[in-house]
Amino acid sequence: MEQLISIVMPTYNRAHIISGAIESILCQSYVSWELIVVDDRSTDHTEEAIREWMRKDVLIRYVRNEREKGPGGARNTGMLAARGEYLAFLDSDDEWYPCHLTDSMRTHALTKADISFALWVERHGDITSYYFDNEVERYWLHSMRTTFETWNDGVTIVFEKGLFEAFLSHTRNFFQLNTMVFRRELLEEVGLINEHFYLGEDTTYLLRFFDKYRIALQTKPHAVYHESPDSLYFFCDRWQLDPDTIHLNEEIYIKIEGLSFKSIKVREHIRDLVAQSDSVSKKAKQLSYIDIGIASKYYTLSYLNRYNRKKALHYCRQSLRYKVSIFNLFLFVKLLFSSKSGNAFLHRALNFW
Repeated sequence: MEQLISIVMPTYNRAHIISGAIESILCQSYVSWELIVVDDRSTDHTEEAIREWMRKDVLIRYVRNEREKGPGGARNTGMLAARGEYLAFLDSDDEWYPCHLTDSMRTHALTKADISFALWVERHGDITSYYFDNEVERYWLHSMRTTFETWNDGVTIVFEKGLFEAFLSHTRNFFQLNTMVFRRELLEEVGLINEHFYLGEDTTYLLRFFDKYRIALQTKPHAVYHESPDSLYFFCDRWQLDPDTIHLNEEIYIKIEGLSFKSIKVREHIRDLVAQSDSVSKKAKQLSYIDIGIASKYYTLSYLNRYNRKKALHYCRQSLRYKVSIFNLFLFVKLLFSSKSGNAFLHRALNFW
C-alpha cells in the first residue's frame, strides 16, 4: 500500500492561476496524497476557487491563516495540519511533472534516503528554459557524482556528509523546496520554517537537513518554476534594469530595497552557520565569499541612492565594512565629492539579485 504524502501549497491572491498547480497534482501517477491549500488571508476569491476544487476531489483541503504569516508561516500551518507519513511542497503558481511523487518515493525506497530532491525547469511566458544543461551546471553535477554516492547509473546522487560545503561552493543552487519530499517525523528534530525570513526562508530551512540526514538528488526535472509577474522575485526584468539610463520608479525601487534587506538577512544567517560549523574545511574562504555577496547588496543600494548623498554614503560604508573593493572605494570617493553622475565602471558591479 502506498504511503500517504501530504502536499502543502501556500497561496496569497493566486485565484487566477492556482488551478494549474492543482491540476498538476491531480495528474500525478502516485495516487496516495492529500493536498492542503493554506490561504495566507487572500483578498481575492481564492477561497471560493479552492472550495470549487474541493467539491471535485475530497483529497483537497482548505485552511485559512488567522493572520498573515508570509510564505514560511503558511507552509508551517500546512505541515502542522498534515496527516501523511511524508511531506511535499508546491507553490500555487508552479507545477509538477506527473512522475514527481512516484519517482521520489521510488528513490526513497531504492536509496533509503530521508529526503529527496529533483531538478526543475523555469518558464517565463511561453519560453521554457532548462539551465542545468549549461557548462557550469554540468561541471558541478559531474563533480558531485565523482565525490558522492550515486545510484541508478548516476541519475541520483546521495549525500550524507559534505553537502553544506558543496552548497556553499556551487554557483548554482540544485535544491528547491518545490521538489522536496521527506519523512514527516523529521519535523520533531528539524522543527518548522523560520517565519522571520520572508525571503530565503526555504533555503535556510533546507540547510537544517544538510549533513544531518541521507539526502537524494534526482538529476532530472520534476517541476516547472513559473516566473510570474506577481512573484516575489520577478516583479520586473531585473536583467534589463539600468539606473544610468532608465529612472527606476518608486515602486520598483522600494521592492528592490526591501528584497535587498531580506537577502542580506539570509546571507548573514548563512554566515553564522558557516562560522559555527565544524564540517566546513575552507571556512575563511567561504566567509569571504558571503561577505562579498553582502557588500555587493549594500553597494548596489548605495549606487541607486547616489542622488541622496547621506543615504548613499550610509549604504556605501556598510558595503566597505563587509568587503573593501575598488568599486565601493571609488563610489565612496565620488559620493564624498557629491558626484551624482552615473559611471560605466561602477555600473559593472551592480547586483540586482
